[in-house]
Amino acid sequence: MRMSLLFVAAVVAGCASGSSDLITEAKVQAIKLNVTTYDEMVRDYGPPRSQHFNQQGLLTATWFYFYDGDYDAMDDQQKLTVIFNKDRTVKDYENASASGLAEGKGAAKRR
Repeated sequence: MRMSLLFVAAVVAGCASGSSDLITEAKVQAIKLNVTTYDEMVRDYGPPRSQHFNQQGLLTATWFYFYDGDYDAMDDQQKLTVIFNKDRTVKDYENASASGLAEGKGAAKRR
């Protein structure tokens, strides 16, 4: 029982982060299409929150973070979705941030 509680705490900690800069524009700009690998993405962002194979059989992975501000209000959301080629290099990605919406910067950026 104690082990399962520790596991749940670790999973929850991976979803909610105290840092609001896990997906920065500089880190996202460093992603190179057909060059950056799945393993490099895991190294830079941690394990993806979810992943699945699309209709073409390509892996799609999503990283999602949120930052709780004062009074446990969700101040910032960061989401990065990446589609990988069969050789596990980045085919395409989409970077979306709720804070970008609030500031009028444009919520989604696709390369």
